[in-house]
Amino acid sequence: MHGMPGVAPRQRWFSAGLLAVYVLLLLGGLGWSLKERAIPDLFKVQLRQFSDNPVLLNSLLGALPALISMLAGPLIGAWSDRTRSALGRHIPFLLACAPLIALSLVGLAYSHTLGVLLWQLSGAVPDEQNYFVLACMCVCWTSYSLFTIIGNALFIGLINDLVPHAIIGRFFGVLRIVSLAVGVLFFYYYFGNELTEVAQSIVLTIAALYLLCFLLVCYGIVRLRARGVVHEAARQALDAAGVAQGGADGWTYTLLFLSIAMGAICVLPANINSYHAIGQFAVDFRAYGRATAAGYSVSILLAWPIGWLADRYHPVRIGFAAMLVYACCMLAAWWLVTGPTSYLIWLFVHVVVAGVFLTGTASLLPLTLPRQQFSSLAALSAALTALLTVFFSILLGYLLGRNGHDYRLVFLAAGLVALAGAGCWYRLLRALRRR
Repeated sequence: MHGMPGVAPRQRWFSAGLLAVYVLLLLGGLGWSLKERAIPDLFKVQLRQFSDNPVLLNSLLGALPALISMLAGPLIGAWSDRTRSALGRHIPFLLACAPLIALSLVGLAYSHTLGVLLWQLSGAVPDEQNYFVLACMCVCWTSYSLFTIIGNALFIGLINDLVPHAIIGRFFGVLRIVSLAVGVLFFYYYFGNELTEVAQSIVLTIAALYLLCFLLVCYGIVRLRARGVVHEAARQALDAAGVAQGGADGWTYTLLFLSIAMGAICVLPANINSYHAIGQFAVDFRAYGRATAAGYSVSILLAWPIGWLADRYHPVRIGFAAMLVYACCMLAAWWLVTGPTSYLIWLFVHVVVAGVFLTGTASLLPLTLPRQQFSSLAALSAALTALLTVFFSILLGYLLGRNGHDYRLVFLAAGLVALAGAGCWYRLLRALRRR
């Protein structure tokens, strides 16, 4: 495992080849952000019209993607690492995933129409129409989850191949700014009580823009590779990073993967169950969207400084501090949230602190895993995260059902998991210091 990042010659960070690569990767980040920021929330709005079952909600948005990641991630990651082609090792997979993701989104946009059509063809009784719609939604969401998990992992692998590690924290900071800006626009301008009326058109627009962005990214990288620019950019990225291709002992990798898993699952309760929570606390959809947009706006201001701190002091230190603060905040929210105003305040805190954690640790795996085995080892990390997510999501859904759908429980669950996660991050920090 690599230690703290060294200081690289500045001129290598901003050569003409690397600048062209940065622009293309940020274009891919724009398409990725449109999908990641809006689609889960649009799906939750759509799902809520047909089911308020917390077990189904947590299974579809938590356990299902985790199972897919656990089963498909390591296989695709190893396959990608071993691939040698004229298009590189990641581009062929990204070219395959992009249209499949777009097609899944089109199916999701028309799932109600498809469900009603299947219900009419089946001759089922009227009371069963919603089951057909739900079935179509689940099939399209499963397809979307499968290809988006694979595509996201490969996109991170492409970034890892081409961005110098000496500035990769700041690059992820800029990528987060793009992502958060998309989130601000969506939650501020489109997220309101009339969202169900425009959800279909938004999903179709995102499908088209995502496909266009990634086709342009793949075309641009291939063209730069044909001109020798990408090869030179990759060489400069390796030189600037000053990275040895060494490994680490099994215990350090276990701590690394467990720490990342705890950080990923601690934010799930508040994210997945937000729409049910705003119903309990009588929060207006428009107010929820404005509070989320405000949190993203603050995160935009923090993204570059946090990325710089990660480059300067290492992501593990940022992760430990942010996880500890997040645990304290969520436990306080469990005690203090009683109505719409208090819920919106602590939602804002959740968005900001979780954003600091995600920005500060985004470069951790690229910094610590060997480049040639990055996709394989990152997939193993995702598999452990997936295993814990499956268990945690189903357990949380069951507990919410048992306690009468009191969604203050999500803050308690997030705080306890984050507290345990802070312990993992502290142990990881000590292990890295010893190395």
